[in-house]
Parts: sequence; structure tokens; C-alpha cells
Amino acid sequence: MRPNRTNKSPLVFRQPLHLLAALLFILCVEQPSLASDFEPRGLQFSYGLNLGGYKASDETGNYYNGSGRNNLAETLMRQHTYNRIREALGYDFEFPGEPHEYLPQNMGYSPAMVVGVFGTLHFNERYSLQAEFNFTRLRLQDQFLLRILRGDPGFIGHDIERFNIMGTEERSDIRIGLQRTFPLTEQQVHPYLEAGANMISTRAKENRVQIAGNRYSILNLTDARYGFRDDGISFGVYAGGGLKMDVGENYALLLGAIGNYANINLGDNDKYHMHYSIFLRLFLNTGTGISVAD
Repeated sequence: MRPNRTNKSPLVFRQPLHLLAALLFILCVEQPSLASDFEPRGLQFSYGLNLGGYKASDETGNYYNGSGRNNLAETLMRQHTYNRIREALGYDFEFPGEPHEYLPQNMGYSPAMVVGVFGTLHFNERYSLQAEFNFTRLRLQDQFLLRILRGDPGFIGHDIERFNIMGTEERSDIRIGLQRTFPLTEQQVHPYLEAGANMISTRAKENRVQIAGNRYSILNLTDARYGFRDDGISFGVYAGGGLKMDVGENYALLLGAIGNYANINLGDNDKYHMHYSIFLRLFLNTGTGISVAD
């Protein structure tokens, strides 16, 4: 369970749906007779593994900066936590100024590894239906400010110090799309394009700060006590392309890149942004090579 959120309007999803329709049209428009390409002759199914890199949009990064539901000031000023930190620092402390002055305002996701599995239904040498599942764990880190109340007139240095604030997030991504390959006669490398729709499940796993070598969770106390989790499902569209390489009768490799236009249902976010990935797909079963008729 998680706290209730404001319902998002169906109008939010119109733009990516229109974009998906345009992308699929572009993939198919060059073929004069689509019916012949989708005839169920020689249908083949292949499957394999994905491995690559993922760069998320930073627009939802400030969810972890301590200004929202996971409130940094509220957590650190709780008496038990305050006493622990004061003991570790050796001094009392306070927040200098307003939240926008002591909290990071541009937290961003570090590039992450993505792993997954896929299955492909080949209609013929040009068209195939692609489905895949991918998983990635994202991390963020920035710094916030505390004023250390040393009360020592002989102290030389700054009374404001920086400390780390961190977040960990997991995303699971299901994609279904159309792939168009452009076979090259007597070549082992073939360019391709693909486009489709995806569903993203997002879960905020951790939100912590580190002070004097100790870590403190700033996850909302009520959420933690009752097992609430801030997670959600969102949707988007994607498009990309790359090269498909035949490496023998039993294996094939596909190297590509994808741009994903999607919103991330985390906190009050409801806007669509671009996320990017590069990947290598390894086909693990036979029948994945492209044959070109003379």
C-alpha cells in the first residue's frame, strides 16, 4: 500500500499515444504491401538476454532531496535522532536558512546498468513483434548543509558543513513494439528500427543521509511504521534503432539505443520526460539469422 495520490487526467496520456501512432506509421509506410509481410509463413520465435546502460531523466531526482514527504528537517529534529547526531558531532546543530538554501535543488540519477530478457516473433526477414522485460536500480547522491554550533570563539574555519544525502530507486520496464529490419544482401550486419509502448513500475527503496560516518533514513516515519511504499505504474512510448549482427546459425547479436518518452509515477510527478538506454541483445536460440533471397 502507499499514500493516496491525486488522480491524473486521461489527457496526460494523449500525447504519447499520438507519438506512438506516428512512430509505427513511419516503420510501415515504406512497404507497399503490408499484408504480404505479415502473412504467417515461416513464423519463428526467438528469445534472449538484454544487457546495457540506462540514463534516467533527472526531473524526478528532487523527490529524494528532503523537501517532500521524506522531510529531512522533520527527521533530524526528532529528539531521538537529534541526540544521536549531536553525540556523533560533539556539538548542537541547526539548518542554515530556508529549505531551498540548505537542500540540494538539482539532484540527478547516476547512469545505471540495465538487465532483462526478451522474446521476438519474426513474421519474416523484415518485420517482427518484440516484447521485453528490463530491470534497473538507480542511485542518487548530493549534499545538504548543517550549521554546527561549536560556540568556540577560538575555532578557525566554517561553521557550515556539507553532508551527503542519497536515494535508491528500482524500475521494472515492460515493452511491446514493432521492429523493422532492413536486410542487406550477402551481409552479416543489418540496420533496424523499432518503436512501441512500455509500462514502468517504480519503487523508492531508500532515502538516507550520512552524518559523521553514520547513516540515517529520512523515509516518512508513518510510511515506514505502517509499511506504506511510494511506488506506482506509469506508461510511455519508445523508439530506437541499431545494428543486427548474424554470428552463426545458432546465435545473433543486436546492438542498439532507445529513447523512452515516459512519466515516472513517483510523488506528485505527472510530466513526461526522455529516458535513454543503450544495450546489447543476445539471441540464445536458433533461427535468428536473417536470410535474404537472391
